[in-house]
Amino acid sequence: MKKLALILALLLIPCSAAFGLEMLDNNAMDSITGQAGVNIAVDDIQMFINIEKMAWIDCDGFASWEGKGTCGGAAGALVLNNFQIDVLNINAIVGASALTASNSLPLYSTTCGSIDLFYDYGTSAKADGCMLNSAVTGDIQNLGLNNYTGALGQNSAFTPHFLTIDVTDELPASTEGAQYWESHAWTSAAVSLGTSGLGDSDSTIGGVLIGLPTVEIYINALSFTPMYDGDIGGADSAAMNDDSITDINGDVRTFGTIYMEGITFTVLSGWIEISPK
Repeated sequence: MKKLALILALLLIPCSAAFGLEMLDNNAMDSITGQAGVNIAVDDIQMFINIEKMAWIDCDGFASWEGKGTCGGAAGALVLNNFQIDVLNINAIVGASALTASNSLPLYSTTCGSIDLFYDYGTSAKADGCMLNSAVTGDIQNLGLNNYTGALGQNSAFTPHFLTIDVTDELPASTEGAQYWESHAWTSAAVSLGTSGLGDSDSTIGGVLIGLPTVEIYINALSFTPMYDGDIGGADSAAMNDDSITDINGDVRTFGTIYMEGITFTVLSGWIEISPK
């Protein structure tokens, strides 16, 4: 009996809570304010990417050579076979320790993340006596983030950012560019008035503002094999080095395999603006 009473009580709790809710009318909704937008953290992502074939197809073959000679040739394609990224890592950069005497800016990832940053972002210098555009023998080659400029100057004031998505009536770069050029004789005709009836110099450009996150994108290894493919539009290629034909050793002719290892892309700041044309 006690168990039955307990079950009934648990069932009645959400019902009584729902009966206590009141509908909000338009006047009540007008008094509610908040900050709109989306913050998205991107961290500890690992992806394996494999593309069997990518192709650049020239459907008319030698047509661009017309007027320069009597050569002829059918359509062909340059293909990249077995395009493979192994493995792509995306990891959040959330801050930097204090600057040291060597003016380094060592960045770090989340303390509980399963993937550490792959690249050493220290800004130590490397002595190199042979440099382009340098008249000084034994000049210094900068490494890491020596060229990074933060809010307070070089190698300082690093601030991590979310991936943010906002819709705004004033996209910063687009609006600044439109207002600057509206008075120029070449472009004033292309700048239209805003719906507010304000002058061109006060008109803004609205749209979506996407703030880029501070992340490290690291690829362990990347490889692909360029080949020739002439089987365009279902027709068999007459080329003896087509990717469908093997040589006397049973091998397919290729340009060789291109291989890269330890590729790092790092996003520190910035945004993307999207607006209707």
